Amino acid sequence: MNIVNFNKKALAWALLPLIMLAGCSQKTSNGLTAASNLKKLGIEEKNLDRIDSLLATALINNWMAGATALVAVNGKVIYDKGFGFRDREYKALMRPTTEFRIASMTKPIVTAAAMTLVEDGKLNLSDKVSKYIPEFANAQVLASFNEKDTSYTTVPANKEITIEDLMTHTSGIGYGFADKRLKLIYQKNKIPDLASADSIFVLDKMKALGKLPLGVQPDSKFYYGLGIDVLGAVIEVASGKKLDEYVTDRILKPLGMADTHFFLPAEKRFRLAVLYKELPSGRLERVAPITDGYNVNFPIAGARTYFSGGSGLSSTVEDYAKFLQMILNKGSFNGKQILKPETVAQMTSNQIGELNVGQNKFGLGFEITTAAGAKNGAKAGKLSWGGIFNTTFWIDPERKSIAILMTQVYPAIHKAQLFEQFEQLVNDALDR
Repeated sequence: MNIVNFNKKALAWALLPLIMLAGCSQKTSNGLTAASNLKKLGIEEKNLDRIDSLLATALINNWMAGATALVAVNGKVIYDKGFGFRDREYKALMRPTTEFRIASMTKPIVTAAAMTLVEDGKLNLSDKVSKYIPEFANAQVLASFNEKDTSYTTVPANKEITIEDLMTHTSGIGYGFADKRLKLIYQKNKIPDLASADSIFVLDKMKALGKLPLGVQPDSKFYYGLGIDVLGAVIEVASGKKLDEYVTDRILKPLGMADTHFFLPAEKRFRLAVLYKELPSGRLERVAPITDGYNVNFPIAGARTYFSGGSGLSSTVEDYAKFLQMILNKGSFNGKQILKPETVAQMTSNQIGELNVGQNKFGLGFEITTAAGAKNGAKAGKLSWGGIFNTTFWIDPERKSIAILMTQVYPAIHKAQLFEQFEQLVNDALDR
């Protein structure tokens, strides 16, 4: 692994805005217990210091304006730090309460919420989506597409889409940013790819989506898209509650995730980290609030009515750790059973059969690392996902650990390099 070199003077400068939160013996604010003795856990502090070096270097090199990172082993927090700024221009520091647009890291939480409906007998994985949203009956699949006038031809879908298809991204429902055909069709029909500040409602938009063609045949491939947004609409129909209310009642509130919201309340809006973009020139530039017609400040601006199950939540590194620890604990956290162990086992095992996500598999809400896909010191069975605005997490059942890194950069030229080096350093620290 080649971590960019830096001198001590540069490191000292970078560490000036560093907020260190680990090393205390009491409970941290996220309900996990901070490790009081790293050596008892087999952890050398000098190996964790290498994570400091990586993140400080990323600041120096303008890969990001700031970040927060957390690592826990056996429910003990061994690393919980903030680096740099949530707003570089105003010198506002990263803090434990800094809010991040977690984008697709919303998906595992909403999937877990849907699984509580399964446990309650109000939803079945084999149910057809059309049972809840009739517009998804008789789905059609794109056969040809004319980019000039957005006209297209279709063929019938080979099956009806099920709830499980939504959770595993095998429904054939795609994302516009990943498929130019769908992008033009969605734009014409005003279907948002991501969370929105507009005065619209998820159930209305998913009903409209149900009338549009799929990108590929259901069950033909792992095809990432708006499936969890559709799942969010299904949750609203099956529960009789708005998605934000249901997710809060069944997942966020029981876990004590008080800083996780679809839209930030007024008293927390200042906590939202600024979104930056990394330029090829090596500069880091603040993203304009309205970019390509999209309001990047949707968590704090606009109508606050569109609860996107696929990308709508904002959260903190400490709050999100509670959810991950619950999954690692087979559904329990702080004495509360949020999900049944058998439910978590289903979510964290391969549910896509012979299909693949690269070299890996997918459960319900999580990518599952295989032996062939393991890298950066990861173990087979690792559960992971991330968000488009440069956030990532993983759960390592073998090491009994969780790890989260959150920044706010899009596009992020060095995203893969930063995430891979972070993962390698975390795993090295746990293994030595």
